[in-house]
Amino acid sequence: MTAAAKLVLAWRFPGFLTGDDLEIVQTAAKYALGVEYHPWELRCLFHPLALVWPALKLAAMAGARDPALVTWVCALPNVAVSSAGIVILYALARRWEWPVRPALAAAFLYAFAWMPLAYGATPYPRPMSATALIAAFWFASARSESAGPQIAAGFLAAAAFAIRWSEGVVLVPLLAWSAWRFRSPRGVIGIGAGFVAGTLACVGLVDQLTWGAPFASLKSFVRIMWLEIPAARLAIEEPFPWYLRTPLQWGGPILLLLAVAGWTNRRGRAPLAISLAIVLGMSLFAHKEWRYLQCAIPFLCLAAAAGWERLYEAGHRRLAAGALLLCVPYAADRSLALLRDKTSGEIEASRRILAMRPAPRVLAFEQMWAYGERLYFGNAVEIREIELHRPLQPAAIRKAATGADVVGVYSLHLDRASLRELASLGFRPIVSLKRDTSYECMLFGRREEAGGRR
Repeated sequence: MTAAAKLVLAWRFPGFLTGDDLEIVQTAAKYALGVEYHPWELRCLFHPLALVWPALKLAAMAGARDPALVTWVCALPNVAVSSAGIVILYALARRWEWPVRPALAAAFLYAFAWMPLAYGATPYPRPMSATALIAAFWFASARSESAGPQIAAGFLAAAAFAIRWSEGVVLVPLLAWSAWRFRSPRGVIGIGAGFVAGTLACVGLVDQLTWGAPFASLKSFVRIMWLEIPAARLAIEEPFPWYLRTPLQWGGPILLLLAVAGWTNRRGRAPLAISLAIVLGMSLFAHKEWRYLQCAIPFLCLAAAAGWERLYEAGHRRLAAGALLLCVPYAADRSLALLRDKTSGEIEASRRILAMRPAPRVLAFEQMWAYGERLYFGNAVEIREIELHRPLQPAAIRKAATGADVVGVYSLHLDRASLRELASLGFRPIVSLKRDTSYECMLFGRREEAGGRR
């Protein structure tokens, strides 16, 4: 059910949320379709090339070229892998010797947790890394004389680390949990060995093939995000306890209440501790967004399932059933609220520009990622970015829009001064576009050409 919902949501909302999702699509399209794009140097390209590129290449061989279709295809691996994570979470609960009923409850809660549902319908990377980490705990939970499962667990943790660097903090609770569960260093050593091997393969080798030097992207990440981050940037970032202050936003009231109820159930304590350890680890990074906590959600769902079991076993079966049922509309509401913020209006503006005749050669956009950049306009069009201000600064407009054929900006950021500047450069409004809850977009064209380009 949720896989089908993700497929529909991915098609219904074709825009982008922050630019990180467009980055994944354009990186895969660079190698599959020849799109001219240079990824950010701190990105390891393991995720877009190893996990997204195969699907896009197959689609390209079948003739897929439309940017909206390309974006949808790049979401398909997420749909598949994030949906598989639901099954793996059930298998993890069963491997922890949970009865079938609470294991199914954990899978249900995870299927309808709003972040896995919403982001599983996008090209964002973290649904993939979350599934890799669930699988890592599943392998690490195996009682085996062989070191193979622990090595596989470490390798999967390294794959999650390569997908997004911050997921590396999960290695600490993974090692601590293995040491606590088995009371032996053997599992810790196996996980550590697997992590080293996985990092060499998924980061070192991939960076060598893509950036020309092993661990080049990791070095850039440390330099840009830790060593060279300006004090002005740090001053506007959220403080360390921000995630701990906002659990209702990223976890949701149902999961939190059930997890609290599960504290007296011995099954709920370990996953709740793992979830909390991940949240604390993620809090060490300066830049914080709720979507970064997706790898904590499966363990929060396990803790919540333990609370659900406590309600069920205590005879509060209607309350337990109601808690599960309420997850569905809550997840739908939060997911739609997020996806409606995609830049659907700006994507419609891009399609209008592509239909103009004669075709514009120079474009100036406020937040050019919102319009799809090279994915929509190809390699031949020059795209300039208007520096973001609220309201737009005339000097920034002049710098980017001088000599441009079309300008695209957010209506919310226009004032009299910016409108006068556009008029002085020879621009007049062409069209205003808005879809869902995204910002309203306004296109401006040259006075002598705008009439023929409507």
